[in-house]
Amino acid sequence: MITELAAVALAAASPWARDWWVGLCERYTEPQMVIGGTFVSLVVGYALGCMPYVLLDWLRWPPAAAYKLQPSRYVSRRVALHTSAYVLFLFVCVMLPLIVVGSGALSLLGVTLDPDRLPSAGTIAVQTAYFFLVEDFGNYWLHRALHTPWLYQAVHRVHHEHDAPFALAATYAHPVEVVVLGLPTFAGPLAVGPHLLTLWVWVLLRNYEAIDIHSGYELPAAANRVAGWIAGAAHHDYHHAHYSGNFASVFTWCDRLYGTSIGFEALQARKAAAAAKQGKLA
Repeated sequence: MITELAAVALAAASPWARDWWVGLCERYTEPQMVIGGTFVSLVVGYALGCMPYVLLDWLRWPPAAAYKLQPSRYVSRRVALHTSAYVLFLFVCVMLPLIVVGSGALSLLGVTLDPDRLPSAGTIAVQTAYFFLVEDFGNYWLHRALHTPWLYQAVHRVHHEHDAPFALAATYAHPVEVVVLGLPTFAGPLAVGPHLLTLWVWVLLRNYEAIDIHSGYELPAAANRVAGWIAGAAHHDYHHAHYSGNFASVFTWCDRLYGTSIGFEALQARKAAAAAKQGKLA
């Protein structure tokens, strides 16, 4: 995630991006940019983020299969198509109206399109990192609340229909859950009032992070292999497999602080001990 954040921030603040942004502002109105552009960044980012994992699942490429967290659980094409159709419904019928309603608040709270005020790479990186912190803390408590008996049965069980998560199912959820968990996603931007370009970068990165933790793959380049405070796919895969624990979406801090990752940590310790024993025997 750190590498992706730096790369996207540098790309968004490049001279090419500035010329591209000026062109957009000349061709489109402010509502078209705020509503249409944010929606496009959401949908296109989701599609592009899912594509590599969809290919890995369909091709079942042997080198990648070694990094699949539940090796025997591949999603069928029928389920993948159904999930894609439902997620598209959520984008159009739930998220787009929310963007329309929230667009007025964004303008009032300082979100600007001004080409002369395009943020630097450092500003994009710092603000987006802050958005991740807000998202993680808010998501932890709301997600944990969704696991209380009534809310789980009425709302959250839809997302848990897939106990072996896959990329396309990252946003597969009850419409109420989409609204509820969207609150911490936009709480950070609403507090800061960033440039619209920063908001688009944030939407892209938040999308990618959600897709990655639901992908079902713990790839060698995963950020959590280097930074243990980043949750990652194995962390969230445990949550789906056990229906509890590991409630945080981005970092491991809240789960460790509030004791909701004890089961996962014990499982990881057993796996590490078994691997070490196997290595000695070999």
